Order: sequence, then C-alpha cells, then structure tokens
Amino acid sequence: MKAQLHFLLLDGFDPDTGELALRVVLHGDGEETERMLRLKLHLGHGGDVLLPLRRELQTHALATVPPLWDKGLKLIIRALEDDMGGPEGRHVSRYRWVRTQVLHPTDERRGTLNHAVARQAEILWEWAQRFDQAGDAVKAIDFFERLLLLAPNHLPGIIRLSALLRDHGLIEEALGMADRWLQIQPDQPDALLRRGEALLHLERFAEARVAFEAVLKVNPVHPLAHLGAAQARSLAGGDPCPHLDAAMELDAEAARSVLRETFDYRVLASLSGETVYPITELPDLLGVSPSEIQDYLQNRGLPATGTRGGIRESELNRWVTLQNRYQLLPMGLHWMAPTPRHIPELS
Repeated sequence: MKAQLHFLLLDGFDPDTGELALRVVLHGDGEETERMLRLKLHLGHGGDVLLPLRRELQTHALATVPPLWDKGLKLIIRALEDDMGGPEGRHVSRYRWVRTQVLHPTDERRGTLNHAVARQAEILWEWAQRFDQAGDAVKAIDFFERLLLLAPNHLPGIIRLSALLRDHGLIEEALGMADRWLQIQPDQPDALLRRGEALLHLERFAEARVAFEAVLKVNPVHPLAHLGAAQARSLAGGDPCPHLDAAMELDAEAARSVLRETFDYRVLASLSGETVYPITELPDLLGVSPSEIQDYLQNRGLPATGTRGGIRESELNRWVTLQNRYQLLPMGLHWMAPTPRHIPELS
C-alpha cells in the first residue's frame, strides 16, 4: 500500500556496535492511525549503509528514500564516523546530539540538519507543539524531551512537559521537570505547586507540605496551595481544616470539588493502638444503609484498608468530620469518635 512519509527521527547511536537507530513515521492511504518503522543502520561495514532503510520503505510504503533523507543521513553518518576515529570516539556522551535530529521528507526548514543550534531548538519546539495541539501526547512528550537535550533550560518546554508527564501519570518524571523549573525560577509558585502535587502522588507528604507552604508565604490567599497543604497535613495525621477553611473562603466550588472527587482521606502516619472497624459495622455506626456505605466507598472517598477492608478509626473520623464540616453529603452523619490515644504533633 502506498504511504505518505511523515518524518524520520534518529533514536541514538551506539559507538561500540556502530548501530544508528532510527524510526520512520508514515501515513497509509485510507488509514486513520500512523505506522512506524524502527530499524538500525550499521556503520563501519562498507557497502550501502542505507540499504536497510531502502528495503523498509520499498516494502512498507512503496517509496524510495527522499533526497533530503539520503543527503542528511549521509552527512550524519560521516560525522559519526569522524567522531569514532577520534581519541574519545567510544564515549556515549559524545553522541547525545544524535537524538536531537529529525528529518522532514520534503521541507528542509522542518528538519534540524544544517541549522544552528538555536534554530534546531525552535524546530523541535514547533514539532512538539504541533503534536501537543493535535492531542498526540506520546509524540509531544518525545519531542519535548529531545528539545531539552538540545536546550536544557528551555523554560516553555520544561513547563509544558511537566504538565504532560503529570497528566499521563509519569509522576517521578514530572517531579524532575518541576525541579528543573525551580532551578531556573527559584520559588516560582506554579513550579512549587507542580512539585507539591507530584510529591503528594509519591506519598512524600512532608516534602509536599514544604512546597505548598512556600507558595503561601508569598501568596497567603492561593486556594490551590491551601488545598495542597491541607492534603499534606491530612496524610500526615494532622488537622487539615485550617487550610481547608481558607480554601473554602477563597473558592468554595473548587474546594468542594476537590473534597468530593480527589481528596485522599487516608492517614499515612501510623497510629498505635487505634481501632479498625469492619465495614459491616459502619451502617450502625453512621446511621445509614449498607448501600449508602458502598456508595461512600466507591464514590465518596471513604478509605478501606487491609485485605479485609476495614476502616481505621483515624481515617473514619477524618472522613466524617470533613463530610459534615463542608456539607459534602445530602445529610449530616452522626458519629462521635472516641478520644484518640495519640494526637500527632505537627510543627
């Protein structure tokens, strides 16, 4: 089937094996999704180095190697072979630039080769934005990462990549981007918020609290920072209500949305000697039906714990207190927890 060539992307070079990894992305006629061809060119063996690419394009796209690709790859291969002949030719770090190279089949302005480094960064930024706007997050993330290899302090790239990584559950990577952001703009509120969010996901609540409180030192009326600080305190076993009260006063709709949909009512701090209530006892304890308990567990954030699905006293008390205090349920719950044996002290 005839296919339209989209771009050729270099994935890296191994100086020990002489393998140049690349991929070709193409559109098939009548196909909604793109196809990708991955292959390796073997340098230093003589003959036609581009032969594997020629075969793949002929087989899968009924196409020949575009002149821009032919010329560009030969220039890259020549540069690699020259580097390999030098005294430091086996150092992998010398070849990081390879992953920053993209070749367009017909438009030299959309390929990175033969452009100054600053212009190459602009080209990678344009590719990344194009995929981002089209909703193709996987390719956008890939191009943003390649952009940052070339321009490590490209702030718009760092900011957008941190959001994409967070949205797709790559929390460790998102935290790394937030830290890079803060290296460029120390104490930047949005970067601190992004860092705090990532740390909460990673259950590093003490560090998360520091990040959110750093925002509040600069802007005491930041509702998202109050919500983040409340979550960090709650996970540590402390009282989240002062921060939640502030968030409710500043933006009640957003605060209630967080408390109903995403707030984590667990208490990660270990409290010795606390009671664990079986789920079967909850209807009598709270004065509701078993079906309502199931709704609370499935849709209202009531945290079950352990293999038998019990509810820790600290977590039940936290959940009921916040439901009642902020009127998150159609009716209030009647529950009075026993005086806890241990009250955590938080500075």
